Amino acid sequence: MDEKHTNTKKTLLIAVTILAAVIFLLLLLPAFVETTMPNDSYMIEITGLSDLAVNGTATVMIPVPANAEGELAIPEEALVGGRITGWRTAIRETPYGKMIAFTTTEDYAQDISRPTGEFETKEEPRLLVPVLATPDNVSVAEFARSSGGTYTTVVFLDGFVPPPENATSISFDLEYRGGGGMKYLIEEDTWTATVNTAVSSTESGFVPVPAEYHVIPGGIHL
Repeated sequence: MDEKHTNTKKTLLIAVTILAAVIFLLLLLPAFVETTMPNDSYMIEITGLSDLAVNGTATVMIPVPANAEGELAIPEEALVGGRITGWRTAIRETPYGKMIAFTTTEDYAQDISRPTGEFETKEEPRLLVPVLATPDNVSVAEFARSSGGTYTTVVFLDGFVPPPENATSISFDLEYRGGGGMKYLIEEDTWTATVNTAVSSTESGFVPVPAEYHVIPGGIHL
């Protein structure tokens, strides 16, 4: 009698365990098959331009998000599409590589604010280029595969007439974020590159500026 009762309890325990496992798998299955595409976003904020007089044509150029070989992370049409009041936008080749160029022929400039984003299928290290210098002078490819650090990129200013009283500052707040896709519960790495710096409105031409690069490691996502 006791042996029969014990066997019944074992059978019941096995059944409960199997049921719990089935319920767990059913709950986990949607997350396991869920796929999130990698996403690239580039937030552009350039302030301090407002009310600066323009000497005919004024130009501002900033880095582009790209891989170590200079291939754009966000398609050119997405980077230059859309309208920014008072500005024309284009991708330009420079002695340092491709850059986003904003030009205006208005009498006075206006601040620039623009979000850009695009889903993609690639998962590879990206940062804001051109890259003028890296820590310890490692190659761009090697630096992009590291966990991050501070490197040197470049911006460009031309055609502005600063106020006669005193020089003002033009602030560049640029933030690129890419990657972060997920497949079969595995989240890919996320790459971020930011420029947060101010440049005097008396500057003209290419101006080296610091950029921060950081890799957020992926892993199993439950």
